Amino acid sequence: MASPRLTGLVPESMSSGAGAVNLVLNERIRRLSATGRDIVNFSFGQSPFPPMDIAVRALQENAHRTGYEPVKGILPLRKAIARAHAERDGLHFELDNIVVGPGSKELIFLLMNVFNGDIILPSPAWVTYGPQATLSGSSSVLMELREEDGWRVTPEILAEVATQKCTKKNKLLIFCNPDNPTGATYSRDDLQALIPVIREHNIVVLSDEIYGFLEYSGEHHSLAELCPDRTIFSSGLSKWASSGGWRLGFHVFPNELSELCAGLTHAASHTYTSASAPIQYAAAE
Repeated sequence: MASPRLTGLVPESMSSGAGAVNLVLNERIRRLSATGRDIVNFSFGQSPFPPMDIAVRALQENAHRTGYEPVKGILPLRKAIARAHAERDGLHFELDNIVVGPGSKELIFLLMNVFNGDIILPSPAWVTYGPQATLSGSSSVLMELREEDGWRVTPEILAEVATQKCTKKNKLLIFCNPDNPTGATYSRDDLQALIPVIREHNIVVLSDEIYGFLEYSGEHHSLAELCPDRTIFSSGLSKWASSGGWRLGFHVFPNELSELCAGLTHAASHTYTSASAPIQYAAAE
């Protein structure tokens, strides 16, 4: 006799979705393209360019590496990350404050899991921030951005959300710069104007700068430079290095947020363990 079918195994908040809509659309477009149809794909942030030859060769040369690497990432890669951002952004990262993972997406999710406080989510926003907050079980609030502000976070909007919607002492602002999906970028003055509100309302900023190296005007500015003690810098290889499928990202914490760095590292050790060894060595090149 067949057992009765089990129901209610997934919380209602997650049972009705079909997954990240950009990934769903991307897979559908692949199936349509395979039938010979000519499809222009606007669903996914996938670079059409090949990865760098030096990285491909390094990946081939390091394919034999099968060991578990340090949770925070191999030292040569963390040195390369620090060097690249010192040269291009003028940022100065301490090596022990860098945590490498299998994509910045995974690291953002783990950060939401270990953060003790409200999560402030911009709207409109990348499709995954909201579901990640739901999956993490965190308390989250929406921050509605306005077209007349160029879809940027303003001091007035941030202060209103912090005082009228948030209920917890600590707050984590998810901040994408340059922004996905709006393309909004921030001047130095725009960022400076946010800092008094960040400090007044106990806000920690996750600055998602995965598109930072693709700000072609050369005027990309980071909160990690202007408000380093409250900013977690997030980036990776997916966009600028045409290596989305390699799944390699990183977060950088200031010394003042060492508690969060330790919490994320602890969570990483119990989930993904370490990023792929061959990928790390290739990225270090």
